[in-house]
This record gives sequence, C-alpha cells and structure tokens, in this order.
Amino acid sequence: MKHIVAIILLGVFSQQVFSFSEVQEKGYLRIAVYKGYAPFSFREKGKLIGIEVELGKLLAAKLGVDPLIWAISADETMSDDLRNSVWKGHYIGGGTADVMLHVPVNKNFAEENDKVVISNAYFKEEIVAVRHNSRASIPLLNLFSSENIGVELDTLADFYLVGANSGRFRENVKHYTTIEDAVKALSNGDVRSVVGPRSQLEAALKSTTAEYLFTKVSMPLSYQSQWNVGMAVKRGRDELVEKLTVAFEELKKTGELSALFEKYGITYIAP
Repeated sequence: MKHIVAIILLGVFSQQVFSFSEVQEKGYLRIAVYKGYAPFSFREKGKLIGIEVELGKLLAAKLGVDPLIWAISADETMSDDLRNSVWKGHYIGGGTADVMLHVPVNKNFAEENDKVVISNAYFKEEIVAVRHNSRASIPLLNLFSSENIGVELDTLADFYLVGANSGRFRENVKHYTTIEDAVKALSNGDVRSVVGPRSQLEAALKSTTAEYLFTKVSMPLSYQSQWNVGMAVKRGRDELVEKLTVAFEELKKTGELSALFEKYGITYIAP
C-alpha cells in the first residue's frame, strides 16, 4: 500500500474543497478508502466492496447525497495520505476527498496533522497472534521462540517481533508481502503463527476462523498494540464534520455500524 494515489471511479475532479452546502449542490460525498485492504475496501470479481465502502455509502445516504468512493494507495506515511487525499491533493492531480476513512484517532497524531480534523472513532483495532487450535496449549512466547512467525513486511508487528526481547525471535520471523500471504503460509504449515491486526487476520482466514486461536500481543506503549480508527476532514469544514458526526451516531445507535462488521465476519470492537 505505497506510492501514488489511484483513482478507481472514472472522472477528473478539481482540487476545490466544497463546503457542505456545495456538497449538497454537487449531489455527492467523495469518500477516500484504501484500496486492496480487506476487509475494509477491496475488489471481488471486479467490484469494490468492504466494510468502509459500505460505511461510506451509508454516510452519504444520511447526508442525502450520492456516495462517490475513491480508492487510494497508501504513501510512505499516514500524514502523506492525509495531505494527498484530504487537505491538499497529490501533485499529479486527482483532487481531494470530502472525508477519508480508516484514520487513527490519536491525540498526538492529530496535533501533528493540524490541517485536518480527525474524529468519530468507529471501531478499535488490535494486534493479535493467531495460531491453530492444536497449538493452543503452547504459551505464545514459547511458540515465538521455537517456531516460525509470519508477519507482513514493514508493519508494526514486524518491527516489534524483530526487536522484542533483545531480538530473541528475530531468526524465526518470516516476512510476507501481505497478511493474506502470511495466512496462506500458516495454512500450509510454513509458519506456526501470524501476528497482525485482528480484522485483517480474520478477513484472510475467512470461513476457517473458528479453527484458530487469537491472542492479544502485549507490547511496550511505544508500539501501541491497539488503536481507535475514525475519519478525517479538511480543517475549516465544520458543518460537514457536524453532519458526519450526527450520521455516525445514528449508525452506531441503530446497530448498522456493527452489522457491517458482522456481514464480513469481522469481530466488532467498539472504540
């Protein structure tokens, strides 16, 4: 999930940022989601689907406009993504989104990115280790010490396991391009555990989830093994933020939000 922003829907959009009244006049809410990011936004048989794709559509409906889903590729950092997709736009063009989903809701991160308003946490993500039920009796640290561990390359789980306990597990860490590849290795017996975000692991395991044990991974505070996920809107668009906040609260209250996670077989953890 790196490099340039990719436009999934057809059309060319200006870099003008619309107020809420202008969003109404245009008749659509442009929502940025990450591409290739199951279970939140991914393609299946050519169709863009996922929890946050459907969430974007529900938010647009609450605002009385059409949804315009914009699937983006991640840049080097989340701050780059916010610049490219929310408050400035990428140098190659493509405009900006009215709202970006899957943004960490964190005080320090928000202060570092003061050109956007980050709010409306809608679920909590956590780093877990998954292993087959047949290895449930083995203490996790013992498993890490004696068996291969699968991780997605250059992720929080990767950095932690390579350096944890003075590098005790380093030789057992096996790197994969995606969580899906790591889970395939787990199914094939090439690794005995995989460490990563619970939602992505559940999505990759699909119907076999019940065959595996999920265990929270304790990390130093500097690694932040769990975090809330919310939205980002360009600073100054206060009315749009207010409207989206009302919409989010309604989706939580009616159970529509948690139902999206259930639909995709993902454990919903309230923020």
